[in-house]
Amino acid sequence: MKKGLVVSDLHFFSRRSHGEALFKGLGPQLEKVDLLVLNGDTFDFRWSTLASEAHSLAAAREWLEDWVGRFQGRRIHFVLGNHDCLTPFRAMIEGLAEGSEVLQVHELHLTLGRSLFLHGDCANRCMSRERLAKYRDYWSRDQQRGAWGRAFYDVVDATRAGILFHRCYFPQTATVDRVAGYLDEVLPGWQDDIDDCYFGHTHRPFRDHARGSVRFHNTGSGTRGMGFLPLEFTVE
Repeated sequence: MKKGLVVSDLHFFSRRSHGEALFKGLGPQLEKVDLLVLNGDTFDFRWSTLASEAHSLAAAREWLEDWVGRFQGRRIHFVLGNHDCLTPFRAMIEGLAEGSEVLQVHELHLTLGRSLFLHGDCANRCMSRERLAKYRDYWSRDQQRGAWGRAFYDVVDATRAGILFHRCYFPQTATVDRVAGYLDEVLPGWQDDIDDCYFGHTHRPFRDHARGSVRFHNTGSGTRGMGFLPLEFTVE
């Protein structure tokens, strides 16, 4: 059996994120696992506080190269989220993964044994294969916001409006139903091969939500005021 750890929504570079400190705190766990799944929105290019998109991309590359070096003999699976499916970043990380024995990149989902991993933006209302493709295309062309945009966002975030939005928009049972409905469309019969489904995006952590024969888990977020719930899993 191989032991893994799944983490999502670290939102590195964003002022609202405590992701770097939280990830650093996982050091003892990371030393013991064979697999690390970064399940989307590891980097936040829209709200990055770095000087420019080029600086954000360079910092992301440096971080990835560092962890690829630390994980020699093991495996890092990077699932793209909406905040880090930016076209220049995708080209960069796919270049790093090419020929790498450590890093693998996955656009929408990943299956390891009887566990399924996806970022979770399919949990948005009325999401289908076609609508998710359009949604991701929009984010792939996104641009880093300037100082005024970030300042306004920080003011809104300080009012806890983001927390209230996520609570109202992503009620747990409805969110799981949306994810399952999307999977029914894109992966017919997926329930026969999957025991556990891990996702993020909603910033609302929970575990062991049973729907039929599948247990659903949300690993939360590294952003301020949201719960952070990295989860261990095993793969035969």
